[in-house]
Amino acid sequence: MPSSRLRRCLRFFVLGFSTSLLAAGVFLVAVQYATHRQPEFYRQAMERGPGTQAEVGDQLERQVLTLHNDTRREGNWQASFSDQQINGWLATDFDKKFPNALPPQFQNPRVAIEEKHVRLACRYVDQPISAILSMEIDLYLTDEQNVIALQIRKARAGMLPVPLVNVLNTITDVARRAEIELDWKTFSGDPVALVTIPVQREELKQLLHLDALELRAGEVYLSGRTEINEEPAAESE
Repeated sequence: MPSSRLRRCLRFFVLGFSTSLLAAGVFLVAVQYATHRQPEFYRQAMERGPGTQAEVGDQLERQVLTLHNDTRREGNWQASFSDQQINGWLATDFDKKFPNALPPQFQNPRVAIEEKHVRLACRYVDQPISAILSMEIDLYLTDEQNVIALQIRKARAGMLPVPLVNVLNTITDVARRAEIELDWKTFSGDPVALVTIPVQREELKQLLHLDALELRAGEVYLSGRTEINEEPAAESE
């Protein structure tokens, strides 16, 4: 092979190899940027000071305790919880009180409540993978008494879509850790997790009815009623 032709082949090889490395580098940088892109609500939630988060987190715990006591008495009850309160509690109390609720790869969860759906995000770290995961969930009461539906709309790692099968497996695992039973269905092509709140509370001889669950801008609203169960318990044979 003539030396000039050999030099041309070498230049072509070096140029092609260098171009491939550059393209691969640009692709990796783009993927790194895309997977670390934070939703605006998540960035804002993570920037809030610890003092403010502790205060609103305490508000949430007090309101949850009030709701718990109200549901144990006969009559109507209602409550609302803001996403700021939920995020404050997640930032200051969640890991302390429920250290095993999430797999260790999922860190710093935060929420944003909008009309008709909830947005969730967290940091996912499983070396060498690191990304901001987010998903959108429609949350509503079904026509069946005390059955709540969580309709999974979309899931992303930064700006990139995530296979829903991975999301569903994670949700099932988290529910199992919390001892919550899920019943999976499909609606309009979306996976839907159904959660049933027991109506009958035998230890208190009460019937618990969840009548409304509404997502509003920045908060979730609940209302229902507690009735005395006048029917005698079935005798065991």
